[in-house]
Amino acid sequence: MIHKQAMILNTPLQLTLAKESIKGKAKNQINYIKYLDKYHKILDTNISKMEKLLKLSKNATTINELMGYEGNISSLYWDSIKLILNMPFKKRITFGAKDIVNSSLNYAYAILYGKVQHSLVHAGLSLNISFLHSLDDKKPTLTFDMIEEFRTFIVDRTIIPMLNKDEPIKLGNDGLLTKPSRQLISKNIKEKLGSYTMWKKQSVKIENIIQTQSYNLKSTIEDTTKKYKAFIGKF
Repeated sequence: MIHKQAMILNTPLQLTLAKESIKGKAKNQINYIKYLDKYHKILDTNISKMEKLLKLSKNATTINELMGYEGNISSLYWDSIKLILNMPFKKRITFGAKDIVNSSLNYAYAILYGKVQHSLVHAGLSLNISFLHSLDDKKPTLTFDMIEEFRTFIVDRTIIPMLNKDEPIKLGNDGLLTKPSRQLISKNIKEKLGSYTMWKKQSVKIENIIQTQSYNLKSTIEDTTKKYKAFIGKF
């Protein structure tokens, strides 16, 4: 399997798979912002800009160019989240966050990360050969690829409502989430993973979709005529 994954690197299929990852991430972000805008009515401009950038990203000829579009779409996405949150949130911070919003998101992403990585290993894929993120022998970069299409659908739409409903998520004196806060986030994310959603005209458990997508990616790697399609959720 490692050999087959490696054979895709620096071929047109690598860019195709990378574009599909970004499409999945961006479409889920756009769909979530559209859902939020039903209630807030202030996100129209950002939605239009995000959709325009996603359309342009289809013509990207390199991974770097594609990542540029992804960065701009994500920036608009988090600007939109900032507008609807009932608490202070300056920007996304992935490492060393000391605020409730970023700390909650990071903790929840870590749970999802574990689930995605387990699914990829179960499918027999090599974690160190990725198509969107830069290869790094010391990092499971394929997990970084696969998690993109699930972040918004599973984590953001769980954590954002929790924060807006003023659920008891708190930071301790050390600037980290308290144990009860971590337990509450974990409980909610696991409930989301165990819940059902409509996908391909069927009601499917969300955690099973992650496993199915890992096998779908494996199928494309084994038979490059099979098209991989990112998961786009119903909001």
